[in-house]
Amino acid sequence: MSYVDAGYSIALSVLFVYAVALVLRRRRWERALRVAERTELAEQTAHAAHADAENKESAAHAHAEHQDHARAELAHAEHQEHAAHAEEQTAPGARS
Repeated sequence: MSYVDAGYSIALSVLFVYAVALVLRRRRWERALRVAERTELAEQTAHAAHADAENKESAAHAHAEHQDHARAELAHAEHQEHAAHAEEQTAPGARS
């Protein structure tokens, strides 16, 4: 075997090892990309669920505030009605 043949053998061996390294690197990057996409999708889903829960909680809080306000208005109206009735009872010339 001559030096030229040995040189070609070494060059082809180096190229083969480089090609295998490139294939392995590509597989590693593709796997990392799939994991990142799944993680991102999971984060988006979790964020959407959290936002949905916050919206429901906010809507429930607003509804409760509305109910409290309606109860307060009703209590105020009843109080005014009671006060007006009491005033009629104590007014001069009121019938008993």
